[in-house]
Amino acid sequence: MSPRRPSLTLPVLLVAFATVAHAAPKPSQDVARKNGVSPTVTQKAPKDSYLRELLGNLSVNAPSDTAGSGEYDAAGRLFEGGLFDSSATTYQRFALRFSRNLLVNDAIERVLLIRENREPGDEPLKLYAHTLAFRNAGMADSAAAVARAGIERFPNARLRYHWQFLLAQLAREHGRHEDAIRFALVVADSTSKSRLAPYALKLAGDETAAMGGDPAQALRYYQALLERYPASPLAPPVRAQVMELRKKLQL
Repeated sequence: MSPRRPSLTLPVLLVAFATVAHAAPKPSQDVARKNGVSPTVTQKAPKDSYLRELLGNLSVNAPSDTAGSGEYDAAGRLFEGGLFDSSATTYQRFALRFSRNLLVNDAIERVLLIRENREPGDEPLKLYAHTLAFRNAGMADSAAAVARAGIERFPNARLRYHWQFLLAQLAREHGRHEDAIRFALVVADSTSKSRLAPYALKLAGDETAAMGGDPAQALRYYQALLERYPASPLAPPVRAQVMELRKKLQL
C-alpha cells in the first residue's frame, strides 16, 4: 500500500480556493442569465489542475464529520436551480469552513464540474442540474429519461459521462446488473478521462459479483482500478476485495 500523503491544512485550502475564486465568473452573471442577458464568459483558469490535485489529496485523507452539511445542501439547491456561479461560491465557502466534513470532496468535485462545463447558455449544465433535481426528489424514472435525453442531445459534452454514471447507479438500484455494468464501462473507458472512472470500475466489479458473475472478471475490474488510480480513495477497500477474491479463486 502506498504511503498516505500528509493532510492538507486550512491555509493550503485557502490558497487553492482563492486562486479559483479569482478566476471564476462573478456571481452577478447568474442575475444576467435570469434576465436574458448574455454575460461575459471568463476564461478557465490554468490553475484548475491544482484544485484537482487538492481533490485527490482530500480524498486520500478521508474527512470524517458532518458539521456544515446544511450549507452543502444550500449549494446543491442553487445548482439544481441553475444558479451555477452562486452554487460554486457556496460550495467553496463550505469546503473552507468545514474541511473535515464527509462531503468536502463532493463539494470540490462540484466546483470543478461547474468550471469545466461553463459555456454560453449553459444548456448541458442546466440539463444535468435538472437530472439531479429529479434524482434527489426520488423520481428515478424522470431522472433516467432526462439523462438519456442529455446524452442524445449533447453527445460530445463532457457531462455525458456523468449522465452515463447516473444511469449505471439507477440500474444498480433497480437490480439491473448487466445494464449497470454496461453504463459503468462507458465511463470507465480510459479514453473518457473522467474523474468518475474509478467509481465506475468499482461499480462494474461490484455488480459482476452481485449478479453471480465470473469472479475473475470482477477481479479484473478491481485490478484495473488499482493500476490506473492507485491514489483513489477507493483503493484501500478495493485492495481488500481483491485479496478476498484471490483467496476464493485459489480454493
